[in-house]
Amino acid sequence: MSEAVDLSMAQRVERLERDQRRWRRLATAAGIGLVAVALMGQKPPPRIVEAERFILRDAAGRIRAELGVDTEQSVALRFKDADSMPKLSVATENGSSVVVLNEQGGRVRAGLVTLPHGAPALTLYDPNGKNRAELALTRDGAPALTILDRDGFLAWKTPN
Repeated sequence: MSEAVDLSMAQRVERLERDQRRWRRLATAAGIGLVAVALMGQKPPPRIVEAERFILRDAAGRIRAELGVDTEQSVALRFKDADSMPKLSVATENGSSVVVLNEQGGRVRAGLVTLPHGAPALTLYDPNGKNRAELALTRDGAPALTILDRDGFLAWKTPN
Protein backbone atom coordinates (compact mmCIF):
# COMPACT_ATOMS: atom_id res chain seq x y z
CA MET A 1 0.00 0.00 0.00
CA SER A 2 2.85 2.30 0.72
CA GLU A 3 4.00 1.97 -2.87
CA ALA A 4 0.53 2.95 -4.11
CA VAL A 5 0.52 6.01 -1.84
CA ASP A 6 4.01 6.94 -3.01
CA LEU A 7 2.96 6.51 -6.66
CA SER A 8 -0.21 8.54 -6.12
CA MET A 9 1.80 11.23 -4.33
CA ALA A 10 4.41 11.30 -7.13
CA GLN A 11 1.66 11.63 -9.75
CA ARG A 12 0.09 14.51 -7.84
CA VAL A 13 3.42 16.32 -7.48
CA GLU A 14 4.16 15.80 -11.17
CA ARG A 15 0.72 17.16 -12.11
CA LEU A 16 1.21 20.20 -9.84
CA GLU A 17 4.63 20.89 -11.34
CA ARG A 18 3.19 20.58 -14.87
CA ASP A 19 0.38 23.02 -13.99
CA GLN A 20 2.89 25.41 -12.45
CA ARG A 21 5.04 25.34 -15.64
CA ARG A 22 1.94 26.03 -17.75
CA TRP A 23 0.93 29.01 -15.57
CA ARG A 24 4.50 30.35 -15.60
CA ARG A 25 4.55 30.21 -19.43
CA LEU A 26 1.15 31.95 -19.63
CA ALA A 27 2.28 34.66 -17.19
CA THR A 28 5.52 35.19 -19.15
CA ALA A 29 3.62 35.44 -22.45
CA ALA A 30 1.11 37.87 -20.92
CA GLY A 31 3.95 40.00 -19.51
CA ILE A 32 5.71 40.10 -22.88
CA GLY A 33 2.41 41.01 -24.55
CA LEU A 34 1.77 43.86 -22.11
CA VAL A 35 5.30 45.23 -22.58
CA ALA A 36 4.92 45.01 -26.37
CA VAL A 37 1.59 46.86 -26.29
CA ALA A 38 3.06 49.55 -24.03
CA LEU A 39 6.08 50.01 -26.30
CA MET A 40 3.96 50.15 -29.45
CA GLY A 41 1.85 52.92 -27.90
CA GLN A 42 4.95 55.06 -27.29
CA LYS A 43 5.28 56.54 -30.76
CA PRO A 44 6.90 59.98 -31.02
CA PRO A 45 4.58 62.99 -31.28
CA PRO A 46 3.80 64.06 -34.85
CA ARG A 47 6.02 66.80 -36.27
CA ILE A 48 3.36 67.95 -38.73
CA VAL A 49 -0.06 69.35 -37.95
CA GLU A 50 -2.49 69.26 -40.86
CA ALA A 51 -5.84 70.94 -41.32
CA GLU A 52 -7.82 72.94 -43.85
CA ARG A 53 -8.18 75.83 -41.41
CA PHE A 54 -6.49 77.08 -38.24
CA ILE A 55 -8.14 79.60 -35.91
CA LEU A 56 -6.34 81.55 -33.18
CA ARG A 57 -8.59 82.85 -30.38
CA ASP A 58 -7.81 85.25 -27.53
CA ALA A 59 -8.60 84.55 -23.86
CA ALA A 60 -12.16 85.83 -24.38
CA GLY A 61 -12.76 83.39 -27.24
CA ARG A 62 -12.70 85.99 -30.03
CA ILE A 63 -11.11 85.03 -33.34
CA ARG A 64 -7.85 86.98 -33.68
CA ALA A 65 -6.25 85.17 -36.63
CA GLU A 66 -7.19 82.62 -39.28
CA LEU A 67 -5.12 80.58 -41.68
CA GLY A 68 -7.03 78.63 -44.23
CA VAL A 69 -7.75 77.51 -47.74
CA ASP A 70 -10.64 79.53 -49.15
CA THR A 71 -10.83 77.84 -52.55
CA GLU A 72 -8.59 75.52 -54.53
CA GLN A 73 -6.58 78.52 -55.70
CA SER A 74 -6.79 80.77 -52.63
CA VAL A 75 -4.92 80.56 -49.33
CA ALA A 76 -5.19 83.36 -46.76
CA LEU A 77 -3.78 84.43 -43.41
CA ARG A 78 -6.01 87.02 -41.74
CA PHE A 79 -5.29 88.98 -38.56
CA LYS A 80 -8.19 90.59 -36.70
CA ASP A 81 -8.56 93.21 -33.96
CA ALA A 82 -10.22 92.77 -30.55
CA ASP A 83 -13.64 93.17 -32.22
CA SER A 84 -12.80 90.38 -34.72
CA MET A 85 -12.66 92.94 -37.55
CA PRO A 86 -10.04 92.36 -40.28
CA LYS A 87 -6.80 94.32 -39.85
CA LEU A 88 -4.26 92.59 -42.10
CA SER A 89 -4.68 89.88 -44.71
CA VAL A 90 -2.01 88.06 -46.68
CA ALA A 91 -3.24 85.79 -49.44
CA THR A 92 -2.56 84.06 -52.71
CA GLU A 93 -5.34 83.92 -55.23
CA ASN A 94 -5.36 82.76 -58.86
CA GLY A 95 -1.59 83.20 -59.19
CA SER A 96 -1.53 86.61 -57.48
CA SER A 97 -0.07 87.56 -54.11
CA VAL A 98 -2.13 90.02 -52.06
CA VAL A 99 -1.59 92.07 -48.88
CA VAL A 100 -4.57 94.07 -47.58
CA LEU A 101 -4.51 96.62 -44.73
CA ASN A 102 -7.76 97.56 -43.01
CA GLU A 103 -8.68 100.44 -40.70
CA GLN A 104 -10.42 100.17 -37.33
CA GLY A 105 -13.88 99.54 -38.78
CA GLY A 106 -12.59 96.83 -41.10
CA ARG A 107 -12.68 98.93 -44.28
CA VAL A 108 -9.85 98.38 -46.74
CA ARG A 109 -7.35 101.27 -46.76
CA ALA A 110 -4.42 99.85 -48.74
CA GLY A 111 -3.69 96.89 -50.93
CA LEU A 112 -0.49 95.52 -52.40
CA VAL A 113 -0.74 92.94 -55.14
CA THR A 114 1.62 91.08 -57.42
CA LEU A 115 -0.21 89.90 -60.50
CA PRO A 116 0.39 86.46 -62.07
CA HIS A 117 2.67 87.97 -64.73
CA GLY A 118 4.75 89.59 -61.96
CA ALA A 119 3.66 93.23 -62.16
CA PRO A 120 3.17 94.80 -58.71
CA ALA A 121 0.57 97.41 -57.77
CA LEU A 122 -0.17 99.47 -54.66
CA THR A 123 -3.71 100.78 -54.24
CA LEU A 124 -4.81 103.35 -51.63
CA TYR A 125 -8.44 103.74 -50.56
CA ASP A 126 -10.26 106.68 -48.92
CA PRO A 127 -12.21 106.32 -45.62
CA ASN A 128 -15.28 105.27 -47.63
CA GLY A 129 -13.39 102.37 -49.21
CA LYS A 130 -13.14 103.96 -52.66
CA ASN A 131 -10.01 103.50 -54.76
CA ARG A 132 -8.22 106.90 -54.83
CA ALA A 133 -4.66 106.20 -55.97
CA GLU A 134 -2.77 103.39 -57.65
CA LEU A 135 0.94 103.01 -58.24
CA ALA A 136 1.89 100.10 -60.46
CA LEU A 137 4.40 98.69 -62.87
CA THR A 138 3.19 97.47 -66.23
CA ARG A 139 4.15 94.09 -67.71
CA ASP A 140 7.21 95.65 -69.35
CA GLY A 141 8.26 97.35 -66.09
CA ALA A 142 7.14 100.89 -66.90
CA PRO A 143 5.75 102.84 -63.91
CA ALA A 144 2.14 103.99 -63.88
CA LEU A 145 0.39 106.29 -61.40
CA THR A 146 -3.35 106.90 -61.35
CA ILE A 147 -5.20 109.37 -59.11
CA LEU A 148 -9.01 109.30 -58.87
CA ASP A 149 -11.35 111.94 -57.44
CA ARG A 150 -13.86 111.23 -54.64
CA ASP A 151 -16.44 110.08 -57.20
CA GLY A 152 -14.02 107.58 -58.72
CA PHE A 153 -13.35 109.58 -61.90
CA LEU A 154 -9.84 109.96 -63.30
CA ALA A 155 -8.15 113.07 -61.89
CA TRP A 156 -4.60 112.45 -63.10
CA LYS A 157 -2.68 109.63 -64.75
CA THR A 158 0.84 109.02 -65.94
CA PRO A 159 1.77 107.87 -68.48
CA ASN A 160 -1.13 109.34 -70.43
